[in-house]
Amino acid sequence: MPRSNQTKQLLAQSLQELMATTPLEKISVNDIVDHANVGRNTFYYHFEDKYDLVNWYFQSGITRFLVELSAYSSWNALLAALETYFLENKVFYCNALAYNGQNSLQQYMFDYLRSIFEQNVRELNPDASAEDTRKIGQFFAGAMMGILIPWVLSGMKSNALSNMSELSIPVFNHEIMQKLLRGDPQ
Repeated sequence: MPRSNQTKQLLAQSLQELMATTPLEKISVNDIVDHANVGRNTFYYHFEDKYDLVNWYFQSGITRFLVELSAYSSWNALLAALETYFLENKVFYCNALAYNGQNSLQQYMFDYLRSIFEQNVRELNPDASAEDTRKIGQFFAGAMMGILIPWVLSGMKSNALSNMSELSIPVFNHEIMQKLLRGDPQ
């Protein structure tokens, strides 16, 4: 692992440990660097602020699912894997997603998911207008966040993500979701 990534991981670990006892809004950059035993300049070399660190941690973790997406045999398997990931990082996500102000993880996740769905819509239907692509991306990102946020904020007590696949509406059809997630036009 490159040294830069090691430093980012160290800072993320420090933040996670602090979040076990302190809400994100009350944690300062000084708290993070003191806990990690690094200088402030080191933090600011890698991140703009603590929310940038939170968003980096999310992106670095969630990318594993997007890279390994083809390894999931179904939408249900993907949701179960995502649920497991969130549960493994429960303290972090419960704390980070409780904040919804400027530079929040909630907004970052919505934008991240929207861009993925928009890209897949463009691949599935290159003739779709930019406006239709944007609306579809927003719809699916909103739907995912609408399930995810209440589940996380309630302490991840139920199997909300894996149970979502039990919905009997056409949009959750396995083949449709595979195509949307992969951008597979066949």
